[in-house]
Amino acid sequence: MKKLTIISSVILSSLLILTGCGSNSSKKSNVTSKVKVVKQSSSKKSQKGVAKKKSGSLWNNDKDSRLEDFMKQWGEVMNQTYTKYDGTNNIQTVSGMNYPQDFNSATVNGQNVSMAWDKKGTGKNDYNVVAIYNYNKSSSSSITYAFTLADGEPIVLVNEGSGNNWSETKNKSLKENFVNIFDGKATHVEKPKVSSSSSTQSSEDLGEDRGGYVTTPEAMRGTWYSKGEDGMKKLVISEHEITLISADGETNHAVLYKRTKDTPSDVSESERQSKEEWRSAGNIGANGISMRGWYQLQGGGEHFFTHEEEINGQKVPLVLYGFGANDLTDYVYYPSEDLANQQSDAKYDDINYKF
Repeated sequence: MKKLTIISSVILSSLLILTGCGSNSSKKSNVTSKVKVVKQSSSKKSQKGVAKKKSGSLWNNDKDSRLEDFMKQWGEVMNQTYTKYDGTNNIQTVSGMNYPQDFNSATVNGQNVSMAWDKKGTGKNDYNVVAIYNYNKSSSSSITYAFTLADGEPIVLVNEGSGNNWSETKNKSLKENFVNIFDGKATHVEKPKVSSSSSTQSSEDLGEDRGGYVTTPEAMRGTWYSKGEDGMKKLVISEHEITLISADGETNHAVLYKRTKDTPSDVSESERQSKEEWRSAGNIGANGISMRGWYQLQGGGEHFFTHEEEINGQKVPLVLYGFGANDLTDYVYYPSEDLANQQSDAKYDDINYKF
């Protein structure tokens, strides 16, 4: 009986030891598994995101003030005055968009995205907009910048068209300085270089194959009128833009850029539409401008020339407009509607008309 008791005690002790080992083994296995999971998700990008999220905000008042100071300096260098979204009242562009309200229907490179105002930059949108700046270049053209955080990364989007399609800016200064502000580093504004080969053409790099704006001759700028069988047409020319308005009110607006690369042939329809107002342009001597569609491969372009005629004993400035592969004139534009009406049937010997 005594031997049986001793044997039972030994067996019981062995079972307890085995059970304890099994328990320790299970715990060790769980710890090992958790460590593996952590290691698998510990990329530099993830660590960076986790560190930022702990602060509760990716964007703050200090960064916002630094961006505002930078945009004032940058705008002065670019000879542009930007309006900042104040967090309450929508910014209205001359093309009729209201931001941030219209972000809900915005596209980026023609693709549908989620884009919304988010003061802290921590939202779940594809693009969380932390700052908006707009510059109305003319009565029909504007540049709008949306400073965004996409998955915690600073990205500057720009919209220069008449619609609501955005693209990432190619402007090196804007991109680098927004990153610097986001990372708490110093900003630096450089003055754009001006071409020494032409006093009428800017050579700053605007991105997307644009080597700067092409500048119209001063004598060409203003509002001009041409009367034809279809009614009164209108032509509005500013420093870097040309707008043709048909007799029935249809508007064709063009922003003049110097193209730095050959025109590509494989361009999507959405990309074409996003650059609908862009023109590849150039100066023709001291009194002319030529332009073609940004992605135009075939067909002639459009051309404009300053001209002068003696009308009723006075010298009157005119603008001659034509389209096609030659320099022939399709329409003559006058500086007033009255003159356009009076001279609607006039033909001048020193103008080469197409018809």
